[in-house]
Amino acid sequence: MQRGIEGRADTGFRDGQMVEKVEIEAACGRLVGQRRDGVVRFLGIPYGEAPVGERRYAAPFPRAPFAEPFEAFEYGAAAPQRSLLPAPLARLIGSHRHYSEDCLSLNVWTPEVTGNRPVLVFIHGGGFILGAGEQYPGDDLARRGDVVVVTMNYRLGLIGFNPFAELFPGDERFVANAGLLDQRLALRWVRDNVAAFGGDPDRVTIAGESAGSVSVAWHLVTEGSKPYYHRAIMQSGALNLFYGRERAREVASLLAGGMGLGDDRERLFTLTPRALHEAAAEAVTDHTGVISRPYVDGTELVAEAPGDLAVTAKPVPLLIGTNRDEFSFFIGLPLLPIEADKAALSGMVEHFSGRAAAERIAHLYEDDRKGRIAFGTDLIFRMPSIAFADAEAARGSPVYFYRLDWEAKGLLSRLGATHSVDLPLIFEDFLKPFRSAYLGVLPDGRRQLLAERMRRHWLSFVRDGRPDEGWPAYRTDQRLTMIFNETDAVVPDPEALQRMNWQGVDGFAI
Repeated sequence: MQRGIEGRADTGFRDGQMVEKVEIEAACGRLVGQRRDGVVRFLGIPYGEAPVGERRYAAPFPRAPFAEPFEAFEYGAAAPQRSLLPAPLARLIGSHRHYSEDCLSLNVWTPEVTGNRPVLVFIHGGGFILGAGEQYPGDDLARRGDVVVVTMNYRLGLIGFNPFAELFPGDERFVANAGLLDQRLALRWVRDNVAAFGGDPDRVTIAGESAGSVSVAWHLVTEGSKPYYHRAIMQSGALNLFYGRERAREVASLLAGGMGLGDDRERLFTLTPRALHEAAAEAVTDHTGVISRPYVDGTELVAEAPGDLAVTAKPVPLLIGTNRDEFSFFIGLPLLPIEADKAALSGMVEHFSGRAAAERIAHLYEDDRKGRIAFGTDLIFRMPSIAFADAEAARGSPVYFYRLDWEAKGLLSRLGATHSVDLPLIFEDFLKPFRSAYLGVLPDGRRQLLAERMRRHWLSFVRDGRPDEGWPAYRTDQRLTMIFNETDAVVPDPEALQRMNWQGVDGFAI
């Protein structure tokens, strides 16, 4: 590891702001960043060789050190994915991104390139099919908390998450969970390089939301990732969203038959990402949610249920929680197809734990919109998160549990405290210019105070391994939970009735 030696090549103006070039020497080579508004940013740094050609579905390789100074001025390409907006409209409002299979890059924000600051590595969500690190600018958190912030891009969709290794065992061109291995390589890069950015490689917090939180859980329970972090934050996601290995093999068989693969595995290297997605969608029709998910591969993960994996997690300080109405996002928006009626939700429980458990749990929820939101939230998000927190707390790890009850005020207001509503409260510039969909267009002093409190807790955890004052540790004898809203409250075991009835229901996605 090498410390950065700051060099100022020249200054200028960009978007009306003074911009100063900053040059450092790191293990990956010489990099040039830009100081803007009190933060030095290094964008689009390649951490892995391009996963193209024969490497499309393979384990990632570290990027060779730069032979010439790398100008880290622009975000790298995001992984191929479906754009949520037509390209002309996206360009018009300034949210257009470049997509490429050569997508393994990361971004670093730091107050100064000298020093020894705590490091926050945030893994983006998006159901393993959408998203990019650039949606989570780290300027505000780096400045506010005097920390180094890192975000990354990783392979998505069937390129990053597929069961092809089950179809073609022994072919090193196919590896399970390539997108998660990309993330691990990025974490390794952070360990080896972050000191040059003023960061402390011995104080790294990994964090993520939704699929990013599921990813954090994977890093917590897989031996290969455990050397690269020291604290963890899980927002709205746990291990239950993996496929079990048998389900992965079923999906692999459906893909092979529906896509006409047979022994023609080479076709998988010639299909465009769009054609690959369309062919898979036609091949796998009996399915809820997205086809491309991580799965229990029998090597990195060997377990019959999420609970069996949770007890193997690295014992680190853990901040974990969910939003009150997570499932409304999936009922109200057609982004990810999920069966949302009560019968389908009960069927998932029955698959895991039998008819008696399904009937017992179904009685907790009314068969109306509010009841279905509560049922889906508990099934997919809250109860798995409580179970993960229980496992860590039982082993003596410092755990801090929360529930966010603050309701969206913009176009998403009918969804309540929905999935992802925490993100604009943590990241000042999250997904601009779409923030108003969550926050509304009018100033809201109480919401701003809530955001400031949450950021203070998150940054305190990154710095010291515990939130700010007033948030006690979670233990299984009390289950003290921080309820975030316009007025916060600490409540013991707020989901006690549901939690007790869900006890023992444990299974992977189907």
